[in-house]
Amino acid sequence: MPPKAMSSIRSNVIFMVLVISTVSLILAFVINGVFEVKQQKSTLASQAKSFADIIGFSASTNLLFGDPVSENARLTTLEIDKNIENIHIYRINEENGKVEFFASYNKVNTPPIPTKINKLKELSDVTYSDNYLELIRGINFEGNEIGYIYVRFSLAQLKEQLYSTLYLKLLVLLISLGIALVLALRLQNSLTKPIKELVEVFKYVSKEKDYSVRAPKQSLIELNALSTSFNTMLDRIQAYLEKQAEAEKQIRKLNQSLEDKVGQRTDALKDANVELMSTLETLHQYQNQLVETEKMASLGDMVAGIAHEVNTPIGLGVTASTLLMDRIKDIREVLDNKKLTAGHLDRFLTEGHENLNIIYRNLNRAAELISSFKQVAVDQSSENDRVFLLSEFLKDVLLSLRPKLKHHEHIINVECDEKLTIESKPGPLNQIFINLIMNSVIHGFEFIEKGTITISMEATGNRLKILYRDNGKGVNEQLRKKIFDPFVTTKRGEGGSGLGMHLVYNLVTQALGGNITVASEEGKGIEFDISIPVNVKKVVV
Repeated sequence: MPPKAMSSIRSNVIFMVLVISTVSLILAFVINGVFEVKQQKSTLASQAKSFADIIGFSASTNLLFGDPVSENARLTTLEIDKNIENIHIYRINEENGKVEFFASYNKVNTPPIPTKINKLKELSDVTYSDNYLELIRGINFEGNEIGYIYVRFSLAQLKEQLYSTLYLKLLVLLISLGIALVLALRLQNSLTKPIKELVEVFKYVSKEKDYSVRAPKQSLIELNALSTSFNTMLDRIQAYLEKQAEAEKQIRKLNQSLEDKVGQRTDALKDANVELMSTLETLHQYQNQLVETEKMASLGDMVAGIAHEVNTPIGLGVTASTLLMDRIKDIREVLDNKKLTAGHLDRFLTEGHENLNIIYRNLNRAAELISSFKQVAVDQSSENDRVFLLSEFLKDVLLSLRPKLKHHEHIINVECDEKLTIESKPGPLNQIFINLIMNSVIHGFEFIEKGTITISMEATGNRLKILYRDNGKGVNEQLRKKIFDPFVTTKRGEGGSGLGMHLVYNLVTQALGGNITVASEEGKGIEFDISIPVNVKKVVV
C-alpha cells in the first residue's frame, strides 16, 4: 500500500475554510437562482397571458367584420415592443367551424413562421423553448369563441437579466472567498503557532536526549492535553532510564560470574557430548548386531525347516532299505538251506521292487527339497542380481516356511503371472516375504484360527508392484505411523525384537532401491504396497 502524501495543518485549514465557503455560497446562489428563474418565468407567463388577452380583445371587431387588412395594420403598431417576435390571429369559420388563418405580425428582420392551428391544445398554456415563449389564447365575443391569438415572445431580455444577476453573484463569491481566506490565515496562525512550539520541544528532546525538558502549557484545550501527555511520557522515560542505568550496573556485576558459570557448563557439556557420541555409536553397533541376529534367526528357522522336511522322505527310505535287507537275509537263508522255490524268488523280487521304488521316490523327494532349500539359502545370503521365475521363487519361499505354517490353518493366495521372469536381487526379496508372512502369522493372526494372506505381483514397465495384504487384526493409527521404526513391537518381553518391519523397510528402500507404504485400520487387516525397480525378461517359447 503506497504511503499517504503528507500535508500541513495550515494548508488543510485554509483549504477546508475555502471549500466550505465556496460550497456554501455556490449552493446558496444556485438555490436563489433557481427560485429567481422560476419567479421571472412566472411573471413573464402572466404578462404574456394578459398581453394576449388584450390583443385578442382588440382583434375581435375585425374578426366579426372579416377585415384582415385592418387587423394587419393594427398589429403593425406593436413593433415598439421588442420582445414580440410573431403574432397570428385565427378565425373560426361560422359555416363549417374550421379554424382559419386571419392575420399576422412578424418583427422586423424576423421571417414568418408556419401557422400553429394544429397545436391549439398543445400551446393553450405557456410553453418555453430555448429562446422563445409561445402561447395560444381564445378570442371571445359575448360569450362565444370566435377565434384564437398565437403570441411568440423572445426570451433574450430574460436571459440578459439572468446573466447580469450571475455576474453580480460571481463578484460577491470572489469577495466572500477573499474574506474567507483572510479569516483562514488568522485561524491557522492561532493553531499552528502553539503546535510549532511543541514541535521545537520534541525536536530538542529527540536530538539532545535531554528528558528533563518539559513542554509549556497551551491555551487550547486539545493542544494542552497533548503537551501534558508528552510531559507524562518524558517523566516515564526519565524514570525508566534511571532504572535502566541501575540495572546495567547490576548486569555488569552478574556478567562476570555468569561467564565463569558458562565456562564450567561448557566444559561439562563437551564431556556430555563426547559421552553421548560414544553411546550413540555403541547403540548403532548394537542395532546392526540385532539386524544381523534377526537375519541369522531367519536362516536358523529355515535350517530347522529343512531338517524337518527332509527328515520324512529320508526316514521312509531308511525304513524301506531296512525291509529290503531283511528280505535279502531271508532269501539267503532259504538258498543256503537249498529250500529256494520259485514262490520264494517271486515274492522276494516283488517286495524288493516295491522297496526300491519307495527308496527311489523318497530319495528323489529329499533331493528336490534340498535343491529348493539350497536355492533359498543362497538367495538369503546373496546380494547379487540373477534372473528367476517369480512364481517359482515365491513357491520356494513358502516351502521353506512350511514347518512354521503347517501348524496353522491360514491360507496364502498368490496372484502372479506364472511366466513373469525378472532380474533382481533374490536375497532381499526372500527376506522381505519371510518377514511379512511371519509378521502376519505372529501378530496379525493372533487369536485368529484361519486367516487369509494375499500376495499380488505385477510388472509395469521396469517396476515390480507387490501388494501384500492380510485380513488380520490390523494396527492402530499410532502404531501404523512408526511401524518401520526400529524396536517397535507389540510382543515386547515375549521374544519380539521389533526389527522385522525395520529390516523390510531397509531392504526395500536401500538394497532394492524401491519404496514401501502401509495402510491399516484396527480390526480390518493390513496392506503393504511395495514398488521396486526390476528388469523384466521376455519368455522365449
